[in-house]
Amino acid sequence: MAFGLAAMTAAFKAKQRPLTEGEITAFTARADELVPDDALAQQAVAAFLTDLPIDYVGAGQALLDFTCVWSRIPTPEEVQRTEALLTEDLPSGFDAWQREADHD
Repeated sequence: MAFGLAAMTAAFKAKQRPLTEGEITAFTARADELVPDDALAQQAVAAFLTDLPIDYVGAGQALLDFTCVWSRIPTPEEVQRTEALLTEDLPSGFDAWQREADHD
């Protein structure tokens, strides 16, 4: 979660303006600290840093898109379905399994 927040912060800043060297250094260090063994996250950070000098807005958007997928932020539809399920009187046993199987 901490990496997601750091990445989103860097992404939103980059979408507004070029990042300072201090911000880039701080974000890189934080990513190395938080997700040192996450190859996908490290690749996203590397791509962000590569694209930043060329197109800081695009680099920020790409990092934001990656972070949303990486952190598995639920879609509005998923949130609505979860809320509906929490308020329903659900069947149990085989009937519950069959009900969910019918949704796919």
